[in-house]
Amino acid sequence: MIWILVLLLLAAGIGLGLRLGAISAAFSFVGIVMATLFARLVGGMIHPLLPHLGVSDPVLLWAIPPVVGCLIVYLLVMAAGIEVSRRVGVYYKYKAGDLRLALWERMNLRVGACLGVLTGAGWLVLVSFFIYNIGFWTTQVAPSEDEPATIRFANNLSYGLQSTGLDKAARAVGSIPDWFYRTADFCGLLVQNPRLVARLGDYPAFISLGERSEIQQLAQDTSLVQSWNSGATIGTILNDGQVQNIVNNTNLVATIWSIVQNNMDDMTNYLITGKSPKYDSEKIIGRWDFDVVPALGDLLESQPRIKPNELRAIRAVWTQAFAQTTFVAGSDGQAFLKNVPDFKKTPPESDTWTGQWSDDGASYDLTLSDNNNNKTMVATAKTDGLRLTIKAGEHTYVFERGY
Repeated sequence: MIWILVLLLLAAGIGLGLRLGAISAAFSFVGIVMATLFARLVGGMIHPLLPHLGVSDPVLLWAIPPVVGCLIVYLLVMAAGIEVSRRVGVYYKYKAGDLRLALWERMNLRVGACLGVLTGAGWLVLVSFFIYNIGFWTTQVAPSEDEPATIRFANNLSYGLQSTGLDKAARAVGSIPDWFYRTADFCGLLVQNPRLVARLGDYPAFISLGERSEIQQLAQDTSLVQSWNSGATIGTILNDGQVQNIVNNTNLVATIWSIVQNNMDDMTNYLITGKSPKYDSEKIIGRWDFDVVPALGDLLESQPRIKPNELRAIRAVWTQAFAQTTFVAGSDGQAFLKNVPDFKKTPPESDTWTGQWSDDGASYDLTLSDNNNNKTMVATAKTDGLRLTIKAGEHTYVFERGY
């Protein structure tokens, strides 16, 4: 298909040169060069207008301006070329005489056809540039033969570009930011290794985000999880109701996009190795599960005279009451103490506390609030990375790192 595309674009260039003449063909080639050079500059002037036109998607806000800028520059240069060609034609038609007019028309057509080859080649390189960058994404995130025909067509063009060597020319054209390719590689890693998504949810920068209701509903969508793990097409994934709810939430999309861009290299390393050099120094970050045994040990240490039968009874109660108790600390300083039983109520009810954590050097300070009951809690926490102990007044909560 790439060779067919080459022939079509060169033929179109030659036809354009024959139709418009040498001057317009020359301006067309110059227009392609100038459009490539000034597309980003002109696109930057257009960018502030797009939100007023209803464009809010961050990807479209990034992609549309340079494309429109390229077209504007090319059309302006072509308009100038057509006007110059018209004026030269008027001169030869009315002032140069019939012989010089005939010679001019013959030369204009032949030189125009030759210059049209350059125009066709220029368009070929630009088209290859777009194919290369679109295919860089589609071949990684949508490689299945079950994808829609348009995506399969883009994939086939991308493979053809590589086999013909035109991908080298495409890479040499523009200055696509490095994050574009790193993001494509990252998404491809997830799509081609579906089970890594579970690990992604534990990445420190995503922990607080995982406490949002939209994300929790997404994780609880069993049909979506099954589709993802079975390698469903990207269209099937994107058309899922829960995914659409997130896609349509522009603020949430912007937050996710910001996290991905700011943590790309560290996040990729975490998916591959399970380690995060950027966040591993803060040992409190992560999800923690209540651990009954060391909590009872702490109780026994503070009340050494407690009887064995009483301790067994407390253990039975605590095992059930704290079964769902967890603590979550995000990399952004957010903290969540969830499903904590309140034994002052009969029967005991579970409360969830949200707030902030901060590192004071020797330990961590927690400031939490229970919005349902308008209560606040000030606590301290210490951890060795495997066990976390939170002291809040007369209460001590012991957790082990969740996996």
